[in-house]
Amino acid sequence: MLYSPILSFIRLIILVPWITIISFCQFLVVCFCQRFFFVFYKFLFFGIRKIFGIKLKVSGEQEAKRVMFISNHISYLDIIILGSLVNAVFVAKSEIRDWPIINKLCMLGKTIFIERENRRSVKKQAILIKENMENGLNVILFPEGTSSDGSKVLGFKSSLFEVVDHEELRNYKLQPISISYNKLDGLPLVKIHRPFLAWFGAMNLAPHVWKFLGLGTSEVDIRFHKSEKFSDFLNRKEACTYCFKKISEQVIKDYQLLEVDNKIKLNEFKFL
Repeated sequence: MLYSPILSFIRLIILVPWITIISFCQFLVVCFCQRFFFVFYKFLFFGIRKIFGIKLKVSGEQEAKRVMFISNHISYLDIIILGSLVNAVFVAKSEIRDWPIINKLCMLGKTIFIERENRRSVKKQAILIKENMENGLNVILFPEGTSSDGSKVLGFKSSLFEVVDHEELRNYKLQPISISYNKLDGLPLVKIHRPFLAWFGAMNLAPHVWKFLGLGTSEVDIRFHKSEKFSDFLNRKEACTYCFKKISEQVIKDYQLLEVDNKIKLNEFKFL
């Protein structure tokens, strides 16, 4: 695995006009033709994904309507990946409203902002998500509340599942999605290299993006797990437990397979 600042520069000069042009098209769609909202929205993320050199291996059947997608969270790359695959808007922390440029893209993408640390606003946030879903929008939620290195799933915040308890949405569905970053430049992603893809802790965004742009191709596994109706759960805590179990088990399995693959690669190298 080699880092190339030249590759970072080349990708950046392609990325900026791509985002500018497609964002303008998305702005026109938002203003004048809402029914084509997800056409340019997904096209924007698809192009970014290609520029970033991200290859996907997708499995499972994706729900199309009346669904809240639940995913583990590893990096800002998760947004690019899921945004290119599903017709859904993101639920994000309110602090992003203050991020230059990114906040404008969030507005074009109808991002739902919530105050995750404010327990007193849980009901209000659930109603906000409910209203968006009743208006025909699917949503994507990262219930860990923060990102990790991707080797395991952090605990889910059950308060974010409050919308499941609304009677009006009992026929809507929950669909867990597991994301696993597995390879970089064709090699198994060992723990020491995970920070090249994962964005977590006190990492600064701009330097991380610049470094990632110069790292060749990465490979990511996306699994859409079996969906369940809101009515199948007694309450939000049961829904939270179901999603956490499905996603966590898959992420651990993927990580263990990656460890085995890495050991095989090392043994093959020793015999060369």
